[in-house]
Amino acid sequence: MGAGGSADAMKFSDVLILVGIGILCAGFIIHGWVETTPISNEDDNPYEKSVHLLKGDELNIVVMCDEGSSVGTSCGGELTIIKDGEVSSQLDFQITADENLEEYFKADEYGEYKVEISLDSGSGAVDVDVKRALMLDFIIYPIGAAVLIYGLQKRRAEMNNGSVDAELEL
Repeated sequence: MGAGGSADAMKFSDVLILVGIGILCAGFIIHGWVETTPISNEDDNPYEKSVHLLKGDELNIVVMCDEGSSVGTSCGGELTIIKDGEVSSQLDFQITADENLEEYFKADEYGEYKVEISLDSGSGAVDVDVKRALMLDFIIYPIGAAVLIYGLQKRRAEMNNGSVDAELEL
């Protein structure tokens, strides 16, 4: 402690409460972080995203066209999904600035899938979202809640069993 002071040791219940809240906050950040990636026909390399999917997992791919694109107000390009070097799905598209392309892909087996999107004209943004069939990534919430509740109960028990400092006068 600075200035020659001293601090009491941190109690185990406080550590559990802190860890439980940290786990819950991390879960909210993991599931709430949505990132759209800008793409353009002037990019040297196509947009690529690699994901590991279990059987039954779904990819939701959204391509949006910018209104201020360099070639009018339309975007055209190609969306390709590749598994183990083989093309699983391929789609040529042409969209205008006021519409979005939404494509869904369901994995038929476990593996690494790569999404490639290239634009021939215009510019826009891409959002690739994974929807898990087993929802294993939501297990973080019950674990965080259990640690937090256990820490709160332990703190309550420590407060009830704590010693009382008092002066007795006779």
